[in-house]
Amino acid sequence: MSGGTVSDLVELITLHLAGGRDVQVVRKRASPHEAVGLAAAQAIRPAATAVPELIACGEGAEGTWIITLFLPGAPPNRGALLPANLFDSLARLHARFHGAADVPEGIPRVDLQWWRRLCLGWVLPQIDGRRGDHSVGTVTWASSLISRVADHPAVRRTLSRLIPTLLHGDVHPGNVLVEGRHARLIDWGSCRVGPAMLDLANLVPRDSDGFAVYRRSWEEAAGRSLDTDAAELGYRWAALQIPVQYLPWTIENQLTADVEASLDRAERALAEL
Repeated sequence: MSGGTVSDLVELITLHLAGGRDVQVVRKRASPHEAVGLAAAQAIRPAATAVPELIACGEGAEGTWIITLFLPGAPPNRGALLPANLFDSLARLHARFHGAADVPEGIPRVDLQWWRRLCLGWVLPQIDGRRGDHSVGTVTWASSLISRVADHPAVRRTLSRLIPTLLHGDVHPGNVLVEGRHARLIDWGSCRVGPAMLDLANLVPRDSDGFAVYRRSWEEAAGRSLDTDAAELGYRWAALQIPVQYLPWTIENQLTADVEASLDRAERALAEL
């Protein structure tokens, strides 16, 4: 399949339909919240053209599964401008579920409990398991930082002020497939409820053309102006969550200098909060 990485969770299936037409679909072993989240996101299709069409979902011997249409394309080139339909689709998603009052049950929520579990139950053990991969000073810094941010007063204060919505939750170039002038957003396995800017901060800054498209589309879909103060706070929070969230991957796959750069970004983001 085009884009993404190799995984035994997905398989490409070709359906041979009556009349000689073939259709390719993807069957994926998914988490229950991925199925629930992607099903909820169907409410903004077909206008939100970057959201995959969910054909079916269910439970089987191996757990939850979903079937979506196979989406051709490839991840964007480094530094390339992303298609406008990606930002339009994210805006429609976030506007539709703004406030998260009607988000279905079963989707993880970015709150203090979730944050502590991320930091102490996932990131910190991953750091401990990689102590031989980096310098003692780097690993000690990482452990200390994660322990501090898990329950920092600035974190508690910020989380109480963020406006939640339904998120894809893992928007980065590797989960975007581009074909011509259109993008598709794949892999909804990190779908969650949280501040909208978590879906944008890995792609574009607030002064970008992409964010301008997002803002126009959000205001059109919501029928009101985008709260710029809330967006700024969301970006500031994302500046902390993103390096923390991806720290296990960074520690496993990157050089010590890259790990320390991530830690430095998180330290500066915490100070900004």
